[in-house]
Amino acid sequence: MLNSEPFILVRGFSLLLACLLLGKAIAGLLPFAFPGSIIGLLLLFGLLTSQLLPLSWIQQSAHLLLRHMALLFIPVAAGLLGYVDVLSEGIGLILSAALSGLVLILLVVGRLYQRMQA
Repeated sequence: MLNSEPFILVRGFSLLLACLLLGKAIAGLLPFAFPGSIIGLLLLFGLLTSQLLPLSWIQQSAHLLLRHMALLFIPVAAGLLGYVDVLSEGIGLILSAALSGLVLILLVVGRLYQRMQA
């Protein structure tokens, strides 16, 4: 009974949700603004790397979420359609910021890799 498919999915979703909610609670206690979802991901990462939480407990649930992730972005994309005029006015600035950020990240990661290999 405890290894049945529905139980495994519910257990995985419950653990993922618990990490998210705990991360949001911790973010609420911090004296500065920080995303609770990021703290939740760090908690989940810590639990998985320390092997306090076996990967097999959340693997199927996480795979299901990742498989359908594109559907989760549809409401965001539909919401952006309401701001097409604002986005079209600043498209040059948006693209230049994205491109310069990409170049900066590539330079930093490349430099760090070179230093680690030396």
